[in-house]
Amino acid sequence: MMRIYIESRDELRIVDLSEVLYLRASHNYTDFMFADGRSKSELMNISALENQIEEATEKQGLTNSFVRLGRSLLINTSFVELVSIKLRLISFRSNPPITISASKNMLVLLKKHLSQSTIIE
Repeated sequence: MMRIYIESRDELRIVDLSEVLYLRASHNYTDFMFADGRSKSELMNISALENQIEEATEKQGLTNSFVRLGRSLLINTSFVELVSIKLRLISFRSNPPITISASKNMLVLLKKHLSQSTIIE
């Protein structure tokens, strides 16, 4: 289990990254979407969270499954079920099923990343 810690003046929030489908930037906030359909906004920019995820995975000797797509999206590739360039969407294995739209360029990058990291036996 990989966790990150988000500290504010009054709270310390612990986020289990194995439950996070994606993070989306919204000004100074980042919206977390979880596999069970929950969402949460945090007052922290997405670049700082991306750095924290990279540090946590490196420290624990794990593979980072998060991929940055553009300026505002960080995807957990462990949950990606479908990348459709034609329909311009990403579908995640989750309950309830969650689908988000993305630009063609982002989808091409994600598809390329996933096909390069996948081993077919």
